[in-house]
Amino acid sequence: MNVVFNEHLHIPYQLTESVDEFRRADVKISYANQPIENEVFIWKHGLLAETDINPQTIDKGWYEEEPVFFQSPHSQSFLPFDIFALSFYLLTRYEEYLPHQKDKYGRFPATESIAYKMEFLQKPLIDILVLKFAKKLQTVFPNLTYPLMPAKYIATYDIDNAYAYKHKGIMRTAGGFLKHALQFNVREIANRLSVLAGKRQDPFDSYNYIKSINQKYDLETYYFILFAKKSRYDRGLNPKNKSFQKLINQLHAGGNIGCHPSFASFFQPEKLTNEINHLAAILQKKIPFVRSHFLLLNFPQTYQHFISNGVKIDFTLGYAEQVGFRASTCKPFPFFDLSVNEETTLILCPFAYMEETLQNYMKVSANDGLIVIKQLIDAVKLVQGTFISLWHNENFWKNNGEWKKIYEQSLDYFYGANPQ
Repeated sequence: MNVVFNEHLHIPYQLTESVDEFRRADVKISYANQPIENEVFIWKHGLLAETDINPQTIDKGWYEEEPVFFQSPHSQSFLPFDIFALSFYLLTRYEEYLPHQKDKYGRFPATESIAYKMEFLQKPLIDILVLKFAKKLQTVFPNLTYPLMPAKYIATYDIDNAYAYKHKGIMRTAGGFLKHALQFNVREIANRLSVLAGKRQDPFDSYNYIKSINQKYDLETYYFILFAKKSRYDRGLNPKNKSFQKLINQLHAGGNIGCHPSFASFFQPEKLTNEINHLAAILQKKIPFVRSHFLLLNFPQTYQHFISNGVKIDFTLGYAEQVGFRASTCKPFPFFDLSVNEETTLILCPFAYMEETLQNYMKVSANDGLIVIKQLIDAVKLVQGTFISLWHNENFWKNNGEWKKIYEQSLDYFYGANPQ
């Protein structure tokens, strides 16, 4: 109810179990098995009355060309499905609490999701259905109004590897030279030498470019810094490196800094605490924002660990191998912990796409990637949502800057084009 009425429609509401109080109301909706009188009646599926986590029967149907489930058998129901149960199921990531096949990194794969299987992953389905619900309510209550806010763009950047060659230390630099020598990779050796001699810019040093883009579009910006000791999947700079610390403070001057909890911290939560605290010490302020490295996310444990470390806003909610909307919404919403049946104070900000998904998982060309991004932008604009992109500093110069152009064109499209 909070998400549907407060967060999406900005309509105040009151819950009551008193039939007399209900009858005195001017605008009223019953959520039950049977209507009370001639009110707007929404058939109740029963999911919201449960306290355990159980497999649910997903019965695919359609409502105004949109796929739905938890269909109503009651002919008098205002909608042919339970919009509250459907929204709750998708927002809480109910299916991720159920047994499922994980990928090689221990993640919930997009292909396991109902959104993928029912082919609405690239639609913010909840946002679409809520707006359709509101418009239908207005046919019964013409004086019912709700404000529509313009779509918003948030640019986020993951800094997994701050530099390709610079500030690596003697041992890692020597190891890099040896590796490429053994591979007879003369070009890589020459590039490394050129950068270290100051004759060429480090290929991962995109920070001035990112700054110029952020300023051009006046973007709300977040940088997520991998600030952890080196491990198999954590290859960033040494947190004690002074040049790295200087870069973090420079980025902080032009955006928000969040922690990018390491792969290792996913399995050892005490490392998460250390990483957040050490990054906070560099900035001399608390770190309220996070996004997990490798998009590692395990419901509800990951979010419970974040909350216990003072995190207020998470940007992890998305898939690595598919673009789209993991929770079927493009709007921030509070995390509901099914394991304790509580709404928490942690806000989840789902992202629409990651550039590496297009490049490395879907393996599309830059031009085809732009088409996909434009389709996602259209979907977000149609519901006045929040469009969040995820880029890595090392990928702007990929393919001679081809993907950098795609990023710029997608921003031009968002700020200059109308939804199709």
